[in-house]
Amino acid sequence: MTDVPTYHLRVAEEADVESVLALRRHAEQWLRDAGIEQWTKSEYGAGVMKGWIGAGSTFVVQTDDGDIIGSLSLDAGDADFWTPEELSEPARYLYKFILRSDHRGNGLGDVLLDWASYRTESTGDLYLRLDCWRDNTGLHNYYLRRGFQYIDTRPHPIRMSGALFERSAELRLAQSAPLRLIDGNLGHQFHPVPGVPRSQG
Repeated sequence: MTDVPTYHLRVAEEADVESVLALRRHAEQWLRDAGIEQWTKSEYGAGVMKGWIGAGSTFVVQTDDGDIIGSLSLDAGDADFWTPEELSEPARYLYKFILRSDHRGNGLGDVLLDWASYRTESTGDLYLRLDCWRDNTGLHNYYLRRGFQYIDTRPHPIRMSGALFERSAELRLAQSAPLRLIDGNLGHQFHPVPGVPRSQG
């Protein structure tokens, strides 16, 4: 039997900044090649991502050989889009969810979304939320197929994000994916068991 790929997830460190920014540049190029006008302000985006890494809010995904192929950030809500009432609710917010294109399509993204829900629930929050590009309907559909509910679209005079989505932090939707995700925080494999709002080793 062929070994399944193993990925390792951990908190990003200062030494990971350039690798995470390289993922951002990779995503920018992929979007341009797909004809999607998104993430065009590279310098601004890089500054935001450096801030999240410094705050301990960013996580990186590595292969067994240490190659960083993905990242995501979990932080507080963005007051440009969420109301004060919404920001007072028990939620964590997903930002800059990036997977390198050669590691898509194997179920890793679904497992990571379940992990983000688990992480959200483990901090006592009830909802995993995100804002994404208003015009990227393909991305909207991606999240809708993964259990997120559409909340609203809120325009901003400068920023092009503002399509708001949320899903229950208890939700686990990933089916048996041909891969392993080792959570460095937990010290063992993360099992996204559908209907079970916890991680089991």
